[in-house]
Order: sequence, then C-alpha cells, then structure tokens
Amino acid sequence: MPVADLTGPFSLLVVDAIGPLPETTRGNKYILVFVDYFTRWAEAFAVDCLDSVTFVDVMVNGVVARHGVPSRLLSDNGSNFTSDVAKSFYQTLGIKKLYGAAYHPQTQGLVERFNGTLIGMLRMHVSEAQDDWDVYLPRVLFAYRTAYHEALGDSPFFSLYGRDPVLPLDVAFLNLGSKRKSNEVAQYRRELYQSLRSSRHLVERQLLKAHDRHEQRLEGQVAVKFEVGDPVWVYQAFRARRGESRTKKLAFSWHGPYRVVGQVGDNAYRVDIPTHPSKTVTVNVNRLKKYRGKWTRPFMDEVPAGVEEAEDGTDGPLEEDDLPSSSFAERVTIGTDDTAVTGTDAPLLSGVAKRVTEGKVEYLALTTSYETFWLPREALLPEYSPLVDAFEKAERKKRGLPDLRRSARLADANAQVDDDYLLMV
Repeated sequence: MPVADLTGPFSLLVVDAIGPLPETTRGNKYILVFVDYFTRWAEAFAVDCLDSVTFVDVMVNGVVARHGVPSRLLSDNGSNFTSDVAKSFYQTLGIKKLYGAAYHPQTQGLVERFNGTLIGMLRMHVSEAQDDWDVYLPRVLFAYRTAYHEALGDSPFFSLYGRDPVLPLDVAFLNLGSKRKSNEVAQYRRELYQSLRSSRHLVERQLLKAHDRHEQRLEGQVAVKFEVGDPVWVYQAFRARRGESRTKKLAFSWHGPYRVVGQVGDNAYRVDIPTHPSKTVTVNVNRLKKYRGKWTRPFMDEVPAGVEEAEDGTDGPLEEDDLPSSSFAERVTIGTDDTAVTGTDAPLLSGVAKRVTEGKVEYLALTTSYETFWLPREALLPEYSPLVDAFEKAERKKRGLPDLRRSARLADANAQVDDDYLLMV
C-alpha cells in the first residue's frame, strides 16, 4: 500500500483473526484484530466464533463507535470478510473493501507481525490451563499501544492522540508530565490541535522513511515474470479440514502444476484451478516458481523470501479440493491401521532415523523428492527391505557393533522369519 494513499488515522484499517485458541472460562476461542496502518493503533477483541455477524458486530461496537468509519478495510479472502452480510455492511457505511493477494505478508504483514507480538505477550501472562488469556488482552494491548514503534518513531498512542498517556508508574511517583497551564477550553483545544497536527506530520515523515527503506530492499531482488499459459508451482502451507485422512504433516508446501491465466498489477498473477474450471485465485509472485516437470517440485522447507509460514487455523486461497492428489502422500490400510506411505511419484531413497511408538518400530524415510515421513516397519517390508537392512547396518556400525545375520537353523525353519529374531552368530 503506497504511503501517499494514507491520509490520516484510520484511512486504512487491516483486519485479521487469530485462533482457535484454548477456550477460556468466558467461552472465547478467537481474537479479532484490527490495526490502523497510519498510526499502528491496534484493537483486539476476544470472541467465541468468527462468523460474519460476529465480525460486523465487533467492528461496529468496537471500532466504528470509538474511532469512526475507516475509509478502507483490508483483509484476506476469509468467508467472514467476504460474505453477503459483510458486503452489505461495507456498502452501508461506504467502506472501500480491499483484498490482499493470497497469503502475502507484504500485503498484510503489519497485522501478521502484530499477531505474533500479541500471542507472545499473552503467553507470558496466561495461567497453566491457558483459559484466562482474554482477561489479559486489554492490558497487553495497552502495553503495545504505548510502546515505541520504529516505523513511527513514537508510540501508536501518541501517534493517534498527540499526547503521552498517564502510566501507572507516573501516578505512583506523582510525575504526571507537563501540565497545561490554562483551564480554558479554547486554549486546550488549540494546544491539542497543534499537538495532533505535529504528531501526524511526524508520523507521515517516519512512514515515508520506512517506505523508502523497504523500496531499497526490494530493489535488490530479481524480478520474476510469467507469461499467460505458463505452468507454475504455488507455495502454500496447508491444513486439511477433512479429518485425519489428510493432514498438514503429509502435505507438500508447493503445489501444482497450475496455469497462469493473467497478471494482476506488477506483483501478482491469477492461476486457474483444473478441478474448478470457473475458478481462479490471485497469488503474489513470491509464491510462484516455474514448473519444469514433477521432479522440480521445490523442497518442503524451501520458503520464498519475504514469505512467512501461515499460522495454524489460517486458511489460504486454495481449498483442499483445489490441490492435486500429488500434493499429498498416499495412504494405505495395513491391518487395522491407517498408515501413511509415499506414492509412486516419490519412491523412498533411504532411512534417516528410527523410533519406537507404542511398541511399534517406525523409520523416518527420505523420498526421492526429499520429503520425510515416519513409516511403520510393516509398511516398508518387503519392498523396502534393503533400505531397512542398510539403515540397521549403518546404525550398528556407528555403535561399533558387529553385523547381524540370520541363524541358518531358523532360516530353514521359517524363510519369512521377522527381523526381531535375528541372532548373533
């Protein structure tokens, strides 16, 4: 968002949600967060759900009734911010609604950073049961609002009100700061006006400096261009919603291929969804890589520069149905257990580690696409017996132990004898 477009406090408001968190004794599980882009003033409200009615109610009573109607509101594409109820609310109050490019922290980085700060501060206060975080929310907000902000060169409180708050420590030491010498209302209004005008000019200068520093950092980045029709990988951490059959741990971070169908501005592209021909999503260029075949999928831990992992509970623009089956490890049923194994697109390469879980031996297997999965030994045998044997042999060598081999007598009696019966001879 260009700094020149910010005309004053609440000219641009960013909204986001945190949760679900541990349910409090008051029944709250989520936090609705609003941050003013101009002053960095933050509002946060504990709520029991995140539907559109709750969002509208909180914004009316907690934001509009206190600060007035914001000119613009920026959010992600969450259904609570894009529903018919929400759109009617924007239209009624004359709020221009903006939507950030999918999962792009440069667009909503301000509120994302505040979310991390807020959770970190709450973590320092909550009880062991974590059921009282909403009690401390107002106190943590006050601490944030009165703290120095580098981009502003001052605190959000001063940037909004043009004065410093009276802190509890000030009262304790009877140090209330400079007091106004006139009791006349007109004089007070003149002084307050001058203070507010000075503070806002200071904010504008500081934001311009911060914007210039950001632009200088971006100049060092190499621009990546895509053409219409180009196949691409799309980066997105994913948390499935359909029970345990597909989980985040078994999902790749890069998905594709998708096709570029158009450009949006200088830094984002629209890609189509093969399973939904009428649907496209907008993705920032930072989250795209050229697709040159299925074996060019970027590594799981390769996070694009300037991109942060999405928090648990945050959904991106791609729903589970939008992802190809190759985005997940295949699953097979062995006995009564639903066991994760990799698909044919990513055969196993080697064993990395070993553990025992509930009496069952599991191996951390590395695939040819450099993904790792914990797999029970039954899922690896007999196809990957050489892999298991090589791992065990290497482990024994590290510990200075001799190789194991089967007893000839047991081998003759049972050719399928399990590795548990290997004997030293």
